[in-house]
Amino acid sequence: MAVLELNALSTALSGSFSATVFFPDQPQMKEQSYPALYFIHDIGGDDTDLRPLHNLEALANELGIFILCPSLMHSFGMDLPWGGKYGDFVRREFPGICRHMFPLDESRQYLGGMGAGAYGAFWNAAKAPEAFSKCLLINGHFDVASLCEDVAKGAQVPNLTTANLEAVFGDLKAVRGSELDILRPDAPAPKAVFFGCEESFPGTEVSLKFAKQCNTSVRMGADLESVFDAGLRWLCNE
Repeated sequence: MAVLELNALSTALSGSFSATVFFPDQPQMKEQSYPALYFIHDIGGDDTDLRPLHNLEALANELGIFILCPSLMHSFGMDLPWGGKYGDFVRREFPGICRHMFPLDESRQYLGGMGAGAYGAFWNAAKAPEAFSKCLLINGHFDVASLCEDVAKGAQVPNLTTANLEAVFGDLKAVRGSELDILRPDAPAPKAVFFGCEESFPGTEVSLKFAKQCNTSVRMGADLESVFDAGLRWLCNE
């Protein structure tokens, strides 16, 4: 089984963190460096969210890629004004820690995410194009402006509270059109983006429109395993 749990200290987060790492079987590993996908989990989850996807171990081994998923709490993978600097952690510190521990290729670093984590992955990959050459987005929740406005009006959203959102986005009524609104027409984008959705995902329409805005398409799949399969093969197809 090529999966391990990583626990380490972070200066950006002012404390410890945990991460799940999928990697090629050690007998297969040679004296070379490997591509790495740093993956941001959805709100309400943690680094263990990918463990039930049984095909990830086989894909990591077949494709020769490390998949590294840290636990980022309810941060969306963003810097918090009065808390942990999760964006800096994702863009700089976590990849640096992982390259120190594993034989990773700095020129083949990818950033990905699922749900709210897909929003954070897009935003951070666009902010650091020199660090991440590709971005993998699955079942993404990208319309944070509408989300914040709905919650400000009293809407109930699973796994989120007004305080959670304010900790990330500040004034919930001021997100639309701001630099935090990645759907605005002039928002920067990562170098290359893969959009993937399960056929049952209710947010597919937003993903279809956003993908068109980014001059690409959405890959549909019957389940998460098939979407990850397509996405990881896209990453590794140099």
